[in-house]
Amino acid sequence: MLMKRILCLSLVLFAGLGLFVPDTVYATENQNVLSSEGTQQTKLVTGIVTDSKGEPIIGASVLVKGTANGTVTDMNGEFSIQTSAGSTLVISYIGYTKKEVTIGSVSSYTITLEEDAQNLGEIVVTAMGIKKERKALGYSIQDVNSEELTRNKTPNVLNSLNGKIAGVNVTQAGGSAGAGAQVVLRGGTSLERDNQPLFVVDGIIYDNSTPLGGDSGFDGAQRTATTLGNRLMDINPEDIENMSVLKGPAAAALYGSRAAAGVIIITTKKGNTDGSTEVTFSTRLTTSWVNRLPEQQSTYKRGEYLAGGSLETDWVYKSWGGKFGSGEKMYNNIKDFFQTGASYDNTLTVSGGNQNGSFYLSVARFDQKGIVPETGFDKTTFRFNGDRHYGNLTVAANVSLSIANTDKTLTSSGLYNMNSNGAMETVYTWARSENMKHYLNEDGSKYRLFQSLDPSNDRLASDEENPYWIINKNKMTDKTTRFTGSIAPSYKITDWLNVNYRAGYDRYTTNDYTYIAAGGAVRDIYQNGRLSTNDVTYEYLTSNFMINANQKFGDFDLNLLLGHSLKIQKPFVSAEQDIILKYLTLRVLKI
Repeated sequence: MLMKRILCLSLVLFAGLGLFVPDTVYATENQNVLSSEGTQQTKLVTGIVTDSKGEPIIGASVLVKGTANGTVTDMNGEFSIQTSAGSTLVISYIGYTKKEVTIGSVSSYTITLEEDAQNLGEIVVTAMGIKKERKALGYSIQDVNSEELTRNKTPNVLNSLNGKIAGVNVTQAGGSAGAGAQVVLRGGTSLERDNQPLFVVDGIIYDNSTPLGGDSGFDGAQRTATTLGNRLMDINPEDIENMSVLKGPAAAALYGSRAAAGVIIITTKKGNTDGSTEVTFSTRLTTSWVNRLPEQQSTYKRGEYLAGGSLETDWVYKSWGGKFGSGEKMYNNIKDFFQTGASYDNTLTVSGGNQNGSFYLSVARFDQKGIVPETGFDKTTFRFNGDRHYGNLTVAANVSLSIANTDKTLTSSGLYNMNSNGAMETVYTWARSENMKHYLNEDGSKYRLFQSLDPSNDRLASDEENPYWIINKNKMTDKTTRFTGSIAPSYKITDWLNVNYRAGYDRYTTNDYTYIAAGGAVRDIYQNGRLSTNDVTYEYLTSNFMINANQKFGDFDLNLLLGHSLKIQKPFVSAEQDIILKYLTLRVLKI
């Protein structure tokens, strides 16, 4: 209280000086005001300004609306000002809601200002879903609302955090359809494990792994070979009401060691409580294209000069051969390879309810066509959030289902131990004297640059694979089906004591499919083709019981939290199947 009075006294002195100077500066202006009121009888109006507890507010501004006539309250919260009946006083103070009072026949007023909840009492969601006033926290917490998240909407909600919160570093895996992203708060904390924060959605721990279907020893799968998505992509950004970022060990202490790198808490939308039902439909079309292409030399054709000065073109893919002659065709293979991408995003929501309960229902569909031909990503999501009040008992439930599909290809590298290349490896090096689109003969068989030198395909494994063969003949897909649900009853015993329980379940299965067509430039054992499938299942159950007490004693707040938390995580379960089609063919022939 002493500090408050010292601060307010300083404001009074400052405001007094401020009012003293304008009295001379606005003398002419005030003369006009007085002349306009000259026909009305002025009187001395006095009053006191207090807060909701009845304590005087020192240094509150009292201004006659539409004029420069004003004053401030003194050490006792009192003021006096000359004005006329019918005029309006505007009373304001930092941290309180502005109030207007119309002057009538009464000459003395008691004015109570309410605290501005948005500025001083803003409620934020912290660890374990506990709600607290931002000013009462002893650690850093920043949040982003739904408007900011959907302003430049992307299929991966993590990308929407980029540049919006200090200390949050988001790295996108690439520009391909369905590409994932990684987020790190305040730099890495470990050299051995994942440095990404823990994600919590509506109080339930939400896995954000980037599962790799298969492995290098099983089917040659590598993280550098193709597009992989992080599992936070399973959430529809339109369903998110708020994302809060908790930084530091104090903020995430209740989650244990899993939250050593911080916590990102996601709160989804709830239904209306004003008795109305609202139906909304949003649609969005976005296009994408390659902004810049690498520069290419346009002087030399395929081939290379040997040490002796002779030109070699057999089994050579380099572009340092003879010079282009006049009228010779030069292909722009890189530009012709990429296409214009597009994404279509449609969301339908129904929201309604009243003081006794509310509901929120959403259905969304997202389709994306990549800039690399034959690649794409689509996602269908369903969500239901509801709550119901039965006196002091409140029961809330959330259910969500998402189905995501990715059509991808081998990009930066081929599969491990197959002696193959990725599409992008050869797109940028293909000779401009050769038409890269020519990957099939007229009869549908594979076209090879050096077929005449190897008619029996004995050296097929040494070829550089044509990118169009990779994207059109080899097939790589993944499908992820995810279900998340929770139920959270709570009972308010008294105004300061409540009991909460929350049970949650998160499960998803990712099905990976990889098919390498026969006739590819791969090791001999795989030249009749290869097929592999891989299923990864993740399952997580959580149960939280909490007793929360919050009591105020004057200027002191006492908070007590007692609880029990149980978490059961089943390890990733994989089911793998790898078929080398050469052996399958031999087995069929024996039958």
